[in-house]
Amino acid sequence: MYDDHTFLASEHPDAVVELEALESSLSPIAAPPVAPANHGFQLPRRLWLSMFACYAIFFGFIALATGGSGAARFAIVVSALYTLVYFGVARIGARQAGPEVPSPLERGRALMTWTGPMEPRAVYAQILIVPAVIAFFAIGIAILGPFAA
Repeated sequence: MYDDHTFLASEHPDAVVELEALESSLSPIAAPPVAPANHGFQLPRRLWLSMFACYAIFFGFIALATGGSGAARFAIVVSALYTLVYFGVARIGARQAGPEVPSPLERGRALMTWTGPMEPRAVYAQILIVPAVIAFFAIGIAILGPFAA
């Protein structure tokens, strides 16, 4: 129930011993980790444009593949709005931190991440793989859709 310093403070009413006991009982067991400095996304503009182009291709080809029915158009518009909100809120949040540090990817250098440096090709591949596959999926649906009927 009591640690050793509390017993020492009760036996020796010296102020220093009492302060040591109080300090040891109030000091945290471990300091919380300090978050690293936020340098923003540090992604070049052409990477963002490539990602948005993939999503535009996706929505365009899905609209083409569905034949333009009213329900399909409504679902596509709602999905496109969700995508705009997703990226728009992220942009608003990122702008709250102020101007970003220029991207090392624009100079052909590695991007520093929490797990270590990443080469530009690896960064582009890792970020664009999902949007590119989604765009190719929509193109495939548009091409194969007429043959499925």
